[in-house]
Amino acid sequence: MLSFDKKVAFYKSWKTFIYSMLPVSLFYILWDIYFTKTGVWEFNKPFLIDKFLFNLPIEEYIFFIVVPYACLFIHACLIAYFPQYSKKGKIWFIPLFALSIGMTIFFYQQIYTALTFGLLSITIGYLMLFEKQLLEKIGTHLFFSWVIALIPMSYVNGILTSKPVLIYNNSENCGFRIGTIPFEDFFYNLLFMALMIVLFEKIQSKQTKESH
Repeated sequence: MLSFDKKVAFYKSWKTFIYSMLPVSLFYILWDIYFTKTGVWEFNKPFLIDKFLFNLPIEEYIFFIVVPYACLFIHACLIAYFPQYSKKGKIWFIPLFALSIGMTIFFYQQIYTALTFGLLSITIGYLMLFEKQLLEKIGTHLFFSWVIALIPMSYVNGILTSKPVLIYNNSENCGFRIGTIPFEDFFYNLLFMALMIVLFEKIQSKQTKESH
């Protein structure tokens, strides 16, 4: 309902949302299918309605619509209510880039850790090298969008991993958990948000140029 708030008016961006959400969600669904098939994680059927498509429960497909919308809405709210941004947006991502490189190298044999942090390091590295202007512009908003999104994410993931609805194969992750949540999940979320928000911003920027 808050999408109709006049200051944010996120409902007007539904096409941009779809164009930026679809490719990223599709990539994550394929990732999810592969990890489920290879036993990196599994879904606990007693907690599900038992309707599956390509080894994934229907709830998981809905997840990749609802969560992207929520994440982009958080980002849109930050931009609408706090339009001033730090021109040092890149500074937030330097330690994250270093962490990602380190985790990828140290846990290269654990596929969930290596893939999550490997892709995150590639994404951040690409932004720092080839999209400097964009990263300077949205880096601060992107970072704080992620930090805010971690609050509901921690609550929901806490439930999913404590019951558990989602069961992880600990031999495929670094073994460190915050509560019951694998450490990688927080950065799995950051990668998702970064890819989607960058697409969202680039599409919006293109639309703005075309309208002038």
